[in-house]
Amino acid sequence: MAHVIRSTVKTNIDSYVKEVMSLIHASKEQQARIEADLRSHLQEGLDHGEDPADLIARMGEPREVAAGFMEQVPLVYAGFWRRFAAFLVDMVVILFFAGAAATLTIILSNSVPQNPTGLENILGAAVIVLILISANACIAIILIYFPLLEGRFGQTLGKKLFHLYVLTEDGLPVGYGKATLRRLSFYFEILPIDALWIFFNPRRQRGFDILANTIVVES
Repeated sequence: MAHVIRSTVKTNIDSYVKEVMSLIHASKEQQARIEADLRSHLQEGLDHGEDPADLIARMGEPREVAAGFMEQVPLVYAGFWRRFAAFLVDMVVILFFAGAAATLTIILSNSVPQNPTGLENILGAAVIVLILISANACIAIILIYFPLLEGRFGQTLGKKLFHLYVLTEDGLPVGYGKATLRRLSFYFEILPIDALWIFFNPRRQRGFDILANTIVVES
């Protein structure tokens, strides 16, 4: 019975530590130090006989704990030219996939029978469905590329190539909401104006970065 209890406690503690560490953006050495520090605090509470659930509740939500640790991690804000280079790579990626979807749409459009009869009616309907799918895929690629990758991984393919990450101002993952908000200047075609803020902001933030409380840092 005691073994089962110890195993359950360890599982709960490990899950909590894992969740906190998943929010930490730092070097491997810094992550190791932070994890050791966190486990030390937890073990100290357990050694004093504190209930594991109460201990975890006292420590706080994983996001709050991670934010506290991230205050100790020095962040290097990414400059304009490095971000611009990453953006160009991303635009090449977007144009490649969106162009492929657009080309498929055109090819399928030209294959729709003009005066369908019999089986051609069914084939024509199927082709029209494929046209709609490929056309929507083209639009979707343009709209969701940045929010999807930055919200899920903290970086696009271009940012990965140049070792850049998008984080919240307190150093945590941005999530899909903030990733979308910071990208609105791209959708409304005011990105060049928005980007000028980088030169006048100590954190190298665009205007919509400030609005979304996000930063771009070098890994």
